[in-house]
Amino acid sequence: MKRTTAYLLAALTALTASLTATGCSVLEHRYPSGDPTILSQRLKTRAQWAYETMALPRHKPVEPVRVNTGYSCHTGIDRVAEDVRTHELGWSVPDIPIGTARPTEQRLRNAFVAAGWKITHDRDRRHPDWTELGFRAEDPATGDKFDLAWNTSTTSLFLDGYTPCAKVPHSLAEEYTIGEDWTPHRP
Repeated sequence: MKRTTAYLLAALTALTASLTATGCSVLEHRYPSGDPTILSQRLKTRAQWAYETMALPRHKPVEPVRVNTGYSCHTGIDRVAEDVRTHELGWSVPDIPIGTARPTEQRLRNAFVAAGWKITHDRDRRHPDWTELGFRAEDPATGDKFDLAWNTSTTSLFLDGYTPCAKVPHSLAEEYTIGEDWTPHRP
């Protein structure tokens, strides 16, 4: 057993050294380049589309938000990439009763599927004391993800969008928000 373990460890070390010497590492992920302005606009465009698709009745205005950058991108084991970011946009509509939330969630879910997105998580749960509605949809073409969530304790409808990790120019790597305040608007 010790001999097999030693052999496997030596083989893995040699393979890693060989791949690293040729510019490839099994421990380091290479991210595609991304323009923060384009990624931000893509999130806003899809969030507006989602808002229109939900066809909510009159409600309190949605608070303005900005696209934020996220820092969960790694270049290797336990190393956060300094110039690689996700982009995130989230907004909510308060005071949505379950009778409105349920068909709204279904309309948006159906629209994402019709647009070619995959439902990767279903968050519909019921308990005698509470209900949660929601899902996560992912665009196979871009890797963008959108989460819709609603629950009886807040009665707010939440929509959050995320882009996959992308390498951004060093001059823009430290920016935490992108662009102006934004809010979905009625068509």
